[in-house]
Amino acid sequence: MSLDTSSGAGPGKLLALCFCFVLIGAVLLPIRENLSRRPKDNFPLSYYPMFSSKREPIETFYYVVGLDAEGHRSQIRHNVIGDGGENQVRRGLRKTINQGRAPELAQAIAQRVAQRDGRRYRDLVSVSVCKGKYSVDDYFHGKTQPVSERVYATALVDRTQTP
Repeated sequence: MSLDTSSGAGPGKLLALCFCFVLIGAVLLPIRENLSRRPKDNFPLSYYPMFSSKREPIETFYYVVGLDAEGHRSQIRHNVIGDGGENQVRRGLRKTINQGRAPELAQAIAQRVAQRDGRRYRDLVSVSVCKGKYSVDDYFHGKTQPVSERVYATALVDRTQTP
C-alpha cells in the first residue's frame, strides 16, 4: 500500500486524523448510556448521572456558621473546620455530629476563628455546628436561608486568650 503524498496528506497527517476520530468516538461513546434502560457510569467514559439524575427538592447539609454581634451569619470555610478537602471535612463534620462530639468541635473551631485576623472572621463572636435542610432550587435562585436548621453546639469566640 502506498500513500499519495502529493495532496499533502503524509503519514503524520493520516495518523493525526485517525487519532482525532478515535478521540471523538471516545467522547461520544457515553451518549449511548443515556438511551440504555440500565445505564452504567464507567469512568473515564462517563455520562455523568450526578448531573442528569433527578434530585430531591430538599437536601440536608452539615456546616458551621459564625455570627457577629448583630446576628449576621457567615459560613465558616472548610479549612477552619478541619484538615483535608471540602468533601472530606463535611463527611467528618457529619460523623462528629452523629457521635455527639459537636460541642468539642465548636470550641476548637471558635479557638481557630479567634486566631484569624482576616476580615471574614474578625467580627465573629460565636460559631455554631449545624445541620440544615435546604430547598436546592430556592438556594440557587437567591433564597439561601435553610428550610429548617438544627444547631448541635455553639461556642463563643474568645479573643482575650489569643496569643
